[in-house]
Amino acid sequence: MSKRIASCSSGRSIELGATGDGVGDGKVVIRFPYHPTLVNVVRGLSRRNFDSLNKCWCAPVEVLVEVIDTLLPHDFAIGATAREAYAARGGTREIGAAIAEPPEPAAPMSAGCSVARVAPIVTSAPPDSWTVSALNARVQQVLRNAFPERLWIVGEIAGFERNRHRPHVWFELIEKEEESAGGGVRATVSAVLFAAARREIERKLAAADVPFELTDGLEVRVAVRVELYAPRGAFQLVVEEVDPVHTLGKLAQDRAKVLAELDRRGLRGRNAALPWPLVPLRVGLITSAGSDAYNDFVNELHRSGYAFAITVADTRVQGAGLEGGLTAALRWFTARAGDFDAVAIVRGGGAKTDLMGFDHLQVALAVATCPLKVIAGIGHQRDVSVVDLISHSEKTPTAAAAAIVLRVAEYEQRLVDGGARLREATLRRLPAEREWLRRMASELATGAAAAGRDAHERLAAARARLAPALQAGLRGERGRLDEARVRLDQLTRGQTRLRAQLLEQLVQRFAPGRFAAALMRRAARLRDLDLRAAALHPRATLRRGFAIVRDAAGRTVRDAAQLPAGARLAATFCHGRVEATVVRSEAEGGATSAAGTDGTDGTDRGKRDGA
Repeated sequence: MSKRIASCSSGRSIELGATGDGVGDGKVVIRFPYHPTLVNVVRGLSRRNFDSLNKCWCAPVEVLVEVIDTLLPHDFAIGATAREAYAARGGTREIGAAIAEPPEPAAPMSAGCSVARVAPIVTSAPPDSWTVSALNARVQQVLRNAFPERLWIVGEIAGFERNRHRPHVWFELIEKEEESAGGGVRATVSAVLFAAARREIERKLAAADVPFELTDGLEVRVAVRVELYAPRGAFQLVVEEVDPVHTLGKLAQDRAKVLAELDRRGLRGRNAALPWPLVPLRVGLITSAGSDAYNDFVNELHRSGYAFAITVADTRVQGAGLEGGLTAALRWFTARAGDFDAVAIVRGGGAKTDLMGFDHLQVALAVATCPLKVIAGIGHQRDVSVVDLISHSEKTPTAAAAAIVLRVAEYEQRLVDGGARLREATLRRLPAEREWLRRMASELATGAAAAGRDAHERLAAARARLAPALQAGLRGERGRLDEARVRLDQLTRGQTRLRAQLLEQLVQRFAPGRFAAALMRRAARLRDLDLRAAALHPRATLRRGFAIVRDAAGRTVRDAAQLPAGARLAATFCHGRVEATVVRSEAEGGATSAAGTDGTDGTDRGKRDGA
């Protein structure tokens, strides 16, 4: 069953959808005639969504308190069920009398029809108090009386880009301080450009001799009406017209300042004066990767057939952030200048205001001080930026790529032309060089034959002189050899006699009888030494009943005074060893007693062991 939602005379209402009616079942239903400000307010609510079929906004019941608290100041009527739910959920605002549910209509209403009879909202304000709406209405009227006609305002656009996609664009106009004072924001005012005025302004700007678009950071002179949006008490300027001459003049003035600064530093023509690399095959490309400008540039290089190596720095080349990204990319290539031959900056076409970033001083300084040749192809047929003026400029990305291809092609052509000239010169010189070679070969053959004959004659003469000399030398050497043979024979016989005599002497010295007698004498002496060693060995003394006594540290004890009572000692006998404890010790002449570890007297044990 269809249900009409209660609403006030403004058409703004908040109600709970009844389960089963098909419109916001079990949810908070928000309805109001379209107004951009209210749309922005509703979009700020949590978990809201737009029901395109029923042309209303819906939100879960859980956020009912937030919805009513937010929208109540905007003259929204609250239905009875919504009011009860609001109070049950802890709502604190005074809503006033509930709006009565209307009776059932004679026929069901179509989806989206929600206006019904409304009960007036009861207020209890004192008679001398102002309501917010009355105050806002009065301020609105005061502003209209103070500014009955539109004004021309100069300011810089801010916040336009984030709302560009909407039919009505809310943004700000700001006034900045002078750069010498820091360039901060001195004042700001809200502005709105409604859809109808926007279409007319954009049409005029596009049809101008130098077309451009409204964008952030652009200083404009605009005709506005001073307004107060009463439901919110919001002061704003309604833009109705834009003066293109002022904007273009300001852009030209800013560009002139940048060029003057480059002239002052002596940098204006530095990069443009750099010679083209001999073969610019290693190309740095600054653009938005994947854009039409990127594809046009890269495709033009690839179609050439040359082995280009392209390194892309992906950065914005339009809108906010252009200056920082472009400057950073140029500095990156500058730091690696040895790896590249040239740098290209390319982008597609657009409005004149798209060139604002290319007129920025920091971008101009980065281009002017870049050690690589910079080729600009920023897609403008009529407009020229500062970057165009201080670098090698081409009108389009394709033209920029073609300029690079042309340098490589020129180098290739120079190689081809040089090869052709070398071939022609070689062919012209071949007959003369061939004749010279023939003449040199003939002279060489003649000289070689004469030299051969001379050498043959010298060889024959040397052979004739060599034979007698060899014979004489052989005779002399043969005589010296005979003399050496005689001396060697004599020396050999003398040495043989000496060796025989020595051998005879050795045989006599080592005769069997003399050697045996010497051995017997040596054996007798060894036996005598063995007997003396056995008699002197400590074991012989131990066999006579003596023992070797050592203290706990292993030192030999020679004096009883070294063993105090209770000391541990060890006695070594001829057969065996015993450990004992000193009971009493006496000096020279006394007796020393020691108890064995087994409780027997050490002396008895020694006897038992066979001492």
